[in-house]
Amino acid sequence: MGEPVVGVVGAGRLGSAVARRCEADGLAVRALDSRRPERWRLGAPPDVVVDCSAPQVTVPVLDLCEDLGVPLVECVSDADAAVLEERARRTPVVRATNLALGNFLQHRVVDLLADLVLALERAGAAGAVPEAAVLERHPATKAHRPSATADALGRRWEARSGRPPSDVASLRAGPPVSDHEVRLTWAGQGLVVRHEVRSLDAAATGAVALARWVVGRAPGLYPAHAAYEELVRAARGGRA
Repeated sequence: MGEPVVGVVGAGRLGSAVARRCEADGLAVRALDSRRPERWRLGAPPDVVVDCSAPQVTVPVLDLCEDLGVPLVECVSDADAAVLEERARRTPVVRATNLALGNFLQHRVVDLLADLVLALERAGAAGAVPEAAVLERHPATKAHRPSATADALGRRWEARSGRPPSDVASLRAGPPVSDHEVRLTWAGQGLVVRHEVRSLDAAATGAVALARWVVGRAPGLYPAHAAYEELVRAARGGRA
């Protein structure tokens, strides 16, 4: 099979960025107007759908993917998780809380730090495990707080270290897109693991990579990071 035809739902900033990224990569794009779902089944079907619309469009998008037998990359961070899990029994669905490769790398660094400080604590190093906090910044136009990405970072630290973050805080100000950071504080020192996104091109690049990855997969709910993990293993000859 050649390169997939990508159906993009939503013509907002992210949907437009995904369409531009597809075109730059030589992928055919089929625009699916989120306001006109009755027209989605007209014309040639896409091979994969990338949803950049809104939570209320999730079910119609899933209906389309199931009817056509094509996978979905769900980019709407507050899409109904229970609905996605149930429908993924029949349709391959990538759930992308954050599409950027930098977010995946940030999670890998958090994992490494948590593993290291726990090893030091087990070896008897006093005060090895730091206090952790998560801070996210979005422009004032984003109402939801904290962001799904910030929640995921806090849960990741707790799952890996066994200690909840002291705070997951939000700031609504500044330039477009977002910043997410994990702040670690020990006695006498601190460390900030920060990921800044200055353009939606970062998310669009991730969305297109995930769209290519999910084509041909079995039904199931795949976190975006699972795709990146598999790509890392492939690059390292199968080693984790």
